[in-house]
Amino acid sequence: MTAPADAPDPIGGFLGLERPGAGDLNAFWGAADCPAWVNATSALAALVTELRPARVWLPGYICAELVEAVPAAARRYFPMTDALAPDIAALDGRVADGDLVLAVDMFGRAPGPDWRDFVAAHPGVTFVEDCAQALDTGEAPWGDWRLFSPRKLVGVPEGGILVPITARAIERARNIGPAPEQEDAHQQARQLRLAPMLARRDAPQTNARWHAMHQAAEASHRIGDAPMSPAARALLSRLEPAPMIAARKRNFAQLAEALPDFAVISQTEPAFAPSGFAVRVAPEVRSSVLAHLHAHRIFAAVHWREIPAPPEFTRDHQLAASLITLPCDHRYGPPEMARVAATFLDACR
Repeated sequence: MTAPADAPDPIGGFLGLERPGAGDLNAFWGAADCPAWVNATSALAALVTELRPARVWLPGYICAELVEAVPAAARRYFPMTDALAPDIAALDGRVADGDLVLAVDMFGRAPGPDWRDFVAAHPGVTFVEDCAQALDTGEAPWGDWRLFSPRKLVGVPEGGILVPITARAIERARNIGPAPEQEDAHQQARQLRLAPMLARRDAPQTNARWHAMHQAAEASHRIGDAPMSPAARALLSRLEPAPMIAARKRNFAQLAEALPDFAVISQTEPAFAPSGFAVRVAPEVRSSVLAHLHAHRIFAAVHWREIPAPPEFTRDHQLAASLITLPCDHRYGPPEMARVAATFLDACR
C-alpha cells in the first residue's frame, strides 16, 4: 500500500483532516447558529419536508445523490448553459409561487447578474443557493437559503449546513433542525468518516489505503436526521478562511494561464474561491486523460459522471461526459500547479 520512495506526492482527491488555527470558517459563512446535519442531502431533505413545495426545480447537471432529498413526484429539472449557469429561458414562465428552485455555485462561482435579477423577479419562489463548491463566491448571497457541504471544501469529516438569508427563511429556520445529539448512536459512523482523513493527513503517500477507506466512508452517507458532530463543528470554527481563499485564487490563475484552450471558466483573476479548475475535453478521450493523470498521482475529479437529467437534456449530458476538475485547492502552491498543468497537457497529447 505504500508508494515507491521516489513516487511524487499525490495531488487532489479528498482533503486530509485540517489542523485547527485561529480563524472561524463557520462564522465566515454566517453559519454559527444554523442547523447542521451530517450531510447536505439530509439538510435539503429537512428543508423540503418543512416547506412542502409542490415542485422542486433542480439543475439537470447536478450530483445525482442530492436529488434523493426531493420526493420523486416533486422533481423538475432545468438545463444549464455552456457558462454553467441556469438556463433562465427554460425556467421563465414555468416556475410558480410556492415552488422551490435550487441552483449551484458551480466550481465556486455564483451564476451571475442575470440570475440574480431572475430571483428578484420571483418573490413567491423559494431559492436555495447550493454552496457545496463555494468556499467564497466573493458576492452577497442570492437566494433565501445557503446550503453548505463543508467536507467538499475543507478537511472536516462531515456536515450539511442550512443558512437562512431572507427574513422569511429565518422565520422558517426556527422549525428546522436535526435530531438531538446521540453520541453512542452516531459514533461508529463518525469514526468511519474520520479514519481516511487522519490516514491521508498523517501518511499522504499511502493513497491506496486511504482512498479505499474514503470510498467506504462516502458509501456510508445516508439521508436522515443525524446532526453534524460537535467535533466537526468545532473544527470548522477554528479554520481561517482568508489563506485558503487566497491560495485557491492564486492556483486557479496559474492553471488559467497555462491551460487557456481547455478552461471552462475563462478568468485569470477570479473574484471567487475556486473549488477546482474545470477543463473540457472530448468525451472519447476523457477516460484516457483521467487515467494518465491518476497514473501520475494527480487525482482529478469528475463532476459528475451520472446526472439525473432526462435524455433530452443534451447539453447537460455533454457536460457530464466532457468535464474534468483539476485540483487547485489550498493544499498546493506553484510547483504542484505546474506539475498538474504539464501532466494534463501530456495526457491530451
